Amino acid sequence: MLPLVPSANRLPLRENQKGVHYFDTDFHRGDSWYRSHFPTRLTVERRRRSVGAAFTAEASPYLLFHPCAPRRVANAPTSTISPDAFFVVLLRDPIERTISHWAEQTRNGVETLPLGAALDAETARVGNDHERLADGDLDVSFPHEQQTFAAQSEYTDSLRRWFDTVGSDRLLIDFSERYYADPAAVLERITGRLGVEPMTDAGVHRNAAPRPSSIDPDIEARLVARFRPDVDALTELLGDRPPWPRFGGTDPTS
Repeated sequence: MLPLVPSANRLPLRENQKGVHYFDTDFHRGDSWYRSHFPTRLTVERRRRSVGAAFTAEASPYLLFHPCAPRRVANAPTSTISPDAFFVVLLRDPIERTISHWAEQTRNGVETLPLGAALDAETARVGNDHERLADGDLDVSFPHEQQTFAAQSEYTDSLRRWFDTVGSDRLLIDFSERYYADPAAVLERITGRLGVEPMTDAGVHRNAAPRPSSIDPDIEARLVARFRPDVDALTELLGDRPPWPRFGGTDPTS
């Protein structure tokens, strides 16, 4: 896999760039700016001749939730994003994702409220920014991206938007818990779709960070009640019960 540009191979960066965020927060920068983050055709061809195949990937999780992202992808010229490009979506237990998102913002000094209070404040903080983003009345929204701890964990509407606009055939959907249980199997689905050899570093845990080891039972019960209808709708949409024991799924590690 070729890294995004600039890479840690060329500049004194701690690690390679993970995501570009063009189709969500940086769309105003234009197609040329987005393309500048990818290896040149010459670089790709050299890698193909050397090892037989080459591809580049980026990871911008906010793409799934942003109301304009699928439309921007669908309308992008082929010089910007290849029709062969596809999107890997790993869905995590929504309660675990909510806590992780909140913990990340707390570590970064952005969130100062405890989890329960942050959940209480979410609706007022975001207001109607989702609709304003969708209508083009707003370019970016910090609370919509960074403080939608629970809303981003409701996956069904976001996936339907992508299915309807981009097409379900361009999305490869799996679950984080299945990846944690068997990284090689999930990665083989991805590399098989790409037509390349399986990756050799399956199971490497990246971007790990501290987070609370337990959750207040009242908050957990509140989140289970909130997310259950969405998990049921997601199950119907995908034809696959997520492996989340809180919501009736089977733990893949058991």
